[in-house]
Amino acid sequence: MAIRVSVIIPVYNTEKYLRECLDSVVSQTLEDIEIIAINDGSPDGSLSILKEYASKDGRIVIIDKQNEGVGKARNDGINAASGEFAAFMDSDDYYPGPGVLETLYNAAKRSGVSIAGGRRIMLLADGTVDRSGAQINEFRDVFAASGLTEYSDFQYDYGYTQYIYSLEMLKENGIYFPPYKRFQDPPFFVRAMYAAGRFFMTDCESYCYRMVPSEAKYSAESTLDFIAGLTDNIKFSREKGLSKLHRLSAKRLDREGSFMATKNLYGSESDRVLCALITATAAVDTDWLREEGLDPGEPFLPEVFRYLAETAGKYEKLRNGKIAGAVRKIKGKK
Repeated sequence: MAIRVSVIIPVYNTEKYLRECLDSVVSQTLEDIEIIAINDGSPDGSLSILKEYASKDGRIVIIDKQNEGVGKARNDGINAASGEFAAFMDSDDYYPGPGVLETLYNAAKRSGVSIAGGRRIMLLADGTVDRSGAQINEFRDVFAASGLTEYSDFQYDYGYTQYIYSLEMLKENGIYFPPYKRFQDPPFFVRAMYAAGRFFMTDCESYCYRMVPSEAKYSAESTLDFIAGLTDNIKFSREKGLSKLHRLSAKRLDREGSFMATKNLYGSESDRVLCALITATAAVDTDWLREEGLDPGEPFLPEVFRYLAETAGKYEKLRNGKIAGAVRKIKGKK
């Protein structure tokens, strides 16, 4: 049997959602698939659930390994995959309907592209489903489009799970996930899209993303990895002449990067976080963006640095106040 799509699922501590995820994959109308589940050293009952499903469905392949992070797990899945296309599923998410993979596969084959995708929906914490297109940003006209789209017109970085990818294209171009704990998927996504050149977008709801709040997303390690991945995209977009992606990455640095950094300014890794921010900021080419008509504002300075400047001003006032108070006490004693 020729395998049409390899569905790659890294698994870590998601026993609460794993059955719903697997049910949505094994019930796909495109039956010629393989399901590569990578148990990334999960300490909960996830492995037992995977073995239970594998005993009933021979298409499920389990890779049981020590914890090395989700990026490495996905890379292990890519190397083990033998399908014509690869799809990536997070083990707490699911496919909204049984026809997703068949729709995307047929669209890719008919249009002769290496990447085909659909729309993402979101399962909110209260159990309701958001179909408003929360991933849409200022490039709404591109997101609303269906059919063939050039990546040079698209230039977006999020939503990689909404698509299937030619496995041959990924391997021939050496496109893998960087070893970051966070923001490892946008560098993969933009490189895959750039290598493909164009993709086909369907009207299909192709992926349901589950909102699972986690404070670990703002740890120093996650923050440093987020900035590292963002720096990768900033440099790649400049190298490849993707000005809209360059501006978008600069905005992410200003907003999300600043927000995450402020949560780590007074911890043991504050110096490393600030150095990473400075490096990323220096990689933003504001002169080029202005030439492209995408002025990021002058000077371009992530919000966290303005916060630090204000804090420094308050500290200076406090320090001067303490010195003045000490002088008054000394004079009073005299």
